[in-house]
Amino acid sequence: MEIIIFKQLSACFILWAFLCNTALAAPYFEFKNSIGMGAAYQSINADLRSSVAALPEVSVDLDDLGMDREDWSWALEGRWRFKPKWMLVGLAYQFEHDGARAISRDFNFEGREFQVGTFLNTEISINTYIVDLMYQVYDSERAEVLVGGGVHAIDFDVSMSGAAFIGDQERQSARGSSELLAPLPNFRVQGFYAISQNWGAAVALGWLSADYDGYDGSFSYLHPRIAYAFAEHWSITAGYQYVKIDVTHQESNNRESAFDMNFNGPTIFMSYRF
Repeated sequence: MEIIIFKQLSACFILWAFLCNTALAAPYFEFKNSIGMGAAYQSINADLRSSVAALPEVSVDLDDLGMDREDWSWALEGRWRFKPKWMLVGLAYQFEHDGARAISRDFNFEGREFQVGTFLNTEISINTYIVDLMYQVYDSERAEVLVGGGVHAIDFDVSMSGAAFIGDQERQSARGSSELLAPLPNFRVQGFYAISQNWGAAVALGWLSADYDGYDGSFSYLHPRIAYAFAEHWSITAGYQYVKIDVTHQESNNRESAFDMNFNGPTIFMSYRF
């Protein structure tokens, strides 16, 4: 379903750009490069699993781990137009979250068993790195559309530690951790439309689905934004981001990790253009 929606949105944006081919000198097109920093307030749904053959496959979600479903994340982005029709785009997203609670059901993670009543502390870190080579398939004085692809690397790091007590005495403890770096190819479409001298609208769409070398993953990304150039070299954008990540890694015949996550929420970026 997400793939169909992304293709329809992409086609609509391209059609919109063609229909709006009106002469306008837009500051966006005067600068070849930009670098920006931003933040997103994300609503998160996640299921995590790190299983070994000797134990049943059990997934846990954020409620199991005592984590809030909303939090801030941070990002860097940049673009380099090294040829009139060619652009290199780089993005880095950082997300860290932690939680603590007495768990209400038995589960296992990375070969460690956690029982009902264990007080569990969990830390999750998700760093995402994207490098894409883009080619301009349409341009005018008002709009441009680029398509391309590259590598999408997702670095997951999950750590759980728990202890159960009888009175003040620790009865048992367990610790489990899992780290996964998933380098996957991705396809990307992005476009920009100049509404006026200082206002513009942009959208970026990304998608991947790959199965290779023990990895089975899919990734969907949608990020529409409104941009305002408040100075010659500076602009600010506000938008809404949707990300879905589903990665399974068969580490060996006896060990497998799986992460299924959705992120969505408003974003804001400050960019310097040069």
